[in-house]
Amino acid sequence: MEDNKESEELDITSDEKLMEILLNTREQGQMVEALIKNQIEVKDEMISKLHKELEYYKQDSADRYVTEVMKKIIKIRNDMNKLIRSKGYESLSVDDLKREYVYIFEDITDVLQQQNIDSYRTKPGELFDAVIHKAKIEETQDESKDKRIARSIEEGYRKGEKVLLPERVIVFKYVKNK
Repeated sequence: MEDNKESEELDITSDEKLMEILLNTREQGQMVEALIKNQIEVKDEMISKLHKELEYYKQDSADRYVTEVMKKIIKIRNDMNKLIRSKGYESLSVDDLKREYVYIFEDITDVLQQQNIDSYRTKPGELFDAVIHKAKIEETQDESKDKRIARSIEEGYRKGEKVLLPERVIVFKYVKNK
């Protein structure tokens, strides 16, 4: 009987220890879960803060870029204004006006080049590409000219591979004899 009693006491002691271990494990699991939730919240707040900061800097960078371009355009405008308001403006010869016009054109071209913006023109006979061209249609009865450039009307502009302003072109469209 004593063995049974000892065995029961051992069972109770081991059951109590198992319950204690189980409770401790449960508590530790809850603590770990709370810690993980807290870390996730902190991480989410940091990501949100960094995202807002990045947007601020991106906007600031864009504003600075636009400001620099505008300063260059203002300088060109001021140069034009000085000429217009000068005493000799009314008596400028046609050649003088042409020369000033060329200077302004070169100044604007310089601004575009400083911003890595290039103009482009397509040669007649090349295929029409809606990505880089804005078309006016000219009908033709020559099927070999269909969707080919007849001529360029106005240059296009791109920065790298991005088209800023498509080239205006006349493009042939084949139509059968009527």
